[in-house]
Amino acid sequence: MIYLLRHGQTAFNLEQRVQGTLDSPLTSLGRDQATAMGERLRVLLDGDTEFELIASPQARAQESALLVRAAAGIDKPVIADARLMEVGFGSWEKHHFASICGRDPLVDAEPTFISAWAHHCVDGEAFDDAVERLWGWLRWAGNRKLVVVGHGVAGSILRALYVGEGREAMMAYHSAQQDRFHRLERGWVEEIAAR
Repeated sequence: MIYLLRHGQTAFNLEQRVQGTLDSPLTSLGRDQATAMGERLRVLLDGDTEFELIASPQARAQESALLVRAAAGIDKPVIADARLMEVGFGSWEKHHFASICGRDPLVDAEPTFISAWAHHCVDGEAFDDAVERLWGWLRWAGNRKLVVVGHGVAGSILRALYVGEGREAMMAYHSAQQDRFHRLERGWVEEIAAR
């Protein structure tokens, strides 16, 4: 079973900037969101000590994971795994997505951010490379009991892969909201509100 969390809100999220491989600090709301997810997990884990806590090595995920760990009462350390890093968005990073769309009507015409990145972000991480990286992590995860703190697009790809979605269906996914997370179990994905 995997509990898949997205890091709490960051300054770039608040400003609607593309973050990718860059980092910006958690906002006070982001810290509250991570704590709330941890508090909800405390109830769901119900004292099960088999769960490991794994996070992307990026600062926003690590800070969120530490807050989740404290609130959930998880005794194990946070393990950093680079395969969980957010997708790289090349020259889009740090820019407002609205300005990227304003410069390129083809980007603006895409139904989701994932499809815009996959079809039009020419200098970022390739869609197929990101899928392969995350599929490798998911195969490794197997039947382990994990609490995972990651990112928006990478998390969307993981959820899609877990339920067996193909390439086109993956592009319809949206990033998880930061006040909820997902339980991946027996081939199903369930969204859970933190409060």
